[in-house]
Amino acid sequence: MMRRKLQMGLCAVLWLISLSGCFRGPIVWQRVALNQPFSVQDVSFIVDGDTRLQEVVERLGAPNQMFSSNAGVVARYHFTDGKYFRVDYGWGFRFLIPFYSPDLVLGGGGLGVDVFQVTFNDRWVVQEHGFALHAQSSAFRLWPFKE
Repeated sequence: MMRRKLQMGLCAVLWLISLSGCFRGPIVWQRVALNQPFSVQDVSFIVDGDTRLQEVVERLGAPNQMFSSNAGVVARYHFTDGKYFRVDYGWGFRFLIPFYSPDLVLGGGGLGVDVFQVTFNDRWVVQEHGFALHAQSSAFRLWPFKE
């Protein structure tokens, strides 16, 4: 009798585990981050008018983008952060109405790009450096309409 209960319990657990991939829950949070963002401490070694391109690349790696401007050569490091939030208010109906599950979904999210920018002169010495943070554009939004 005890063995039969153990077998049934094990079968039930395996069945639930196999179904866990089939059903998405009512609330979904997703986040995707590309590249590791720099902190102020990571770039504190940079001294305007003294630090050279070679030192910057050795410490931070190769930049994502380099282009020429009136101020000199600009190197940019990009960091992308995307967030998405979704609630399906019709999820519970799938247990009451097995053949029809209405989708009552409210979702929102955003994608933000943060940039660390370094400007070099014609001798590849740092002239200016700074962050351009747009993290608020990747904030979770519970309401899909603009405020």
